[in-house]
Amino acid sequence: MGEKVEIGELVVAEVKEIYSSSVELNLAEYNLKGFLNVSNIPGLWIRDLKKSMKKGQLIVGKVIKIDHTVELSLKGISKYEKERKLKEYSLELKSVKLFNKVCAENKIKNKLVQEELSKLRDKYGSIYESLEKIRGGEEIDLGKEFAEVGTRFKTGVKTYEFKGELELHSNLGNGVDLIKQSLLELKGVEAIYIGNTKFLLKLKTTNPKKGEKNLVKEAEKAISKIKSSSGSGEFKLINQK
Repeated sequence: MGEKVEIGELVVAEVKEIYSSSVELNLAEYNLKGFLNVSNIPGLWIRDLKKSMKKGQLIVGKVIKIDHTVELSLKGISKYEKERKLKEYSLELKSVKLFNKVCAENKIKNKLVQEELSKLRDKYGSIYESLEKIRGGEEIDLGKEFAEVGTRFKTGVKTYEFKGELELHSNLGNGVDLIKQSLLELKGVEAIYIGNTKFLLKLKTTNPKKGEKNLVKEAEKAISKIKSSSGSGEFKLINQK
C-alpha cells in the first residue's frame, strides 16, 4: 500500500454512517473520507441497507472516483479478492503495531517513527512487506536511528541496554594513559567520555537478567586496574526507564 489512493485500487473502509441511499465511510488505510452510493452496491443489499451494513463494519471496495471524498463501488469484487484484501489489511495493522512497539522499546521519538513508516510504505509498498524482507535477511533502507529495530526483526531477539557512570581518577603524571589502559579492561561495553574523568558505559545484551550484573562486573575490572596504579574509581548504575 502506498501513501496515495489510486483509481481501481481495492481498499478497506469502515462504515461510519448509513443513509437510505448512501453510506459514509472512512478509508482505514489512508484515513480519508469515503462515499458509497446505493447504485454501486450489489442489488441484494439495497432492499434494506441499514440491515445489510452496520456502523464500524469493515468492507472492501474499489475506488472509482477521487474528489473531496473517495467514491467506492462494491460491485465486481470476488469473494477471494475481499478475503485477500482483508487479510492483507490485518497483517499490515499487526506489522505497524509491532514496529511501533519495538521503536518505543528503543525510545525512538514518535515523529521519527511515523516518518520512517511513511518512507517504508513508499519504497516497499507496506510495513508488512518491509518487515518480511528484513526477516528474510535482506538489507533494506532503514534510518540510522532504527539500526536496533532492524536487528530485532532480523534476529527475532529483543536487545536490552544497560547504562552506568564510571569515574576514574589518577594523580600520577601519566594518569591519562593509566585511565585509558583501565578502560581497555572493558569487554563488550561501550565507553563514552562525558567530562571530568567520567564515562558513560553502555552494555547491550539479549539477557536482561545478567545484563546489569555483567555491566557492574566490567566496570569493577576497570576500577581494579586503576587502583593497581594508585588510582581510584567509582561506578553507579543509571536506572532504566
